[in-house]
Amino acid sequence: MVSDLLSVSIHQFKADCLQLCEQHYPTVHNRGMRGNHLGKTLCRRILSTLKQADIPAELHQGHHDDALEQPIFRIETPSFTLWIIAHHLVSANLARREALVQSVNTACQQIDEEKQHHLLIVSDHWFDRSKASKEIPAWWLGQLPTNTSDYLADGIRLQECAETLPECLQQKYLLSEGQHQIHHPLKRNGGDKIVHRYILLTAYYQIR
Repeated sequence: MVSDLLSVSIHQFKADCLQLCEQHYPTVHNRGMRGNHLGKTLCRRILSTLKQADIPAELHQGHHDDALEQPIFRIETPSFTLWIIAHHLVSANLARREALVQSVNTACQQIDEEKQHHLLIVSDHWFDRSKASKEIPAWWLGQLPTNTSDYLADGIRLQECAETLPECLQQKYLLSEGQHQIHHPLKRNGGDKIVHRYILLTAYYQIR
């Protein structure tokens, strides 16, 4: 049930991303969204979805600091807790990837036995010319996406990645059976043509 509710929220959140990009061009277009902005916008969508499903929920943020690079949010309901980690990949280097993994550790350390706990990681990235940037889809999914030709048509030659996020989460925190997805919320010039150079990344796990 939780994964279905999140699927609805993420679908609506993609429309939010498109609207934000149009309203704040060229800032979002050039840099993506800060982690705090990314997380708060998604949390609002999730709370709206829960309200429509008649599920009472309260939102908490671990740190009230807009400059925090990996903000962690917590949504509490009577039957489950949802952790949301928002991480803007302004750079694709190993340090930024490791910072995301460490944020997962912070959430896992706060889990109790009384409820179900779920984890949703959200990130975004604008491709640049570096090899590390072109590795991000394979790093996130655990393999190259099936539509590599679509990226190539936009001038992006995706690369394999030796170490992937699903493998890392499994090895470090015993998290498995996650749902890792790549989304493309932006359209070119208000039409239907997808902008592959910007990617929105989500990963969902039931962690207890």
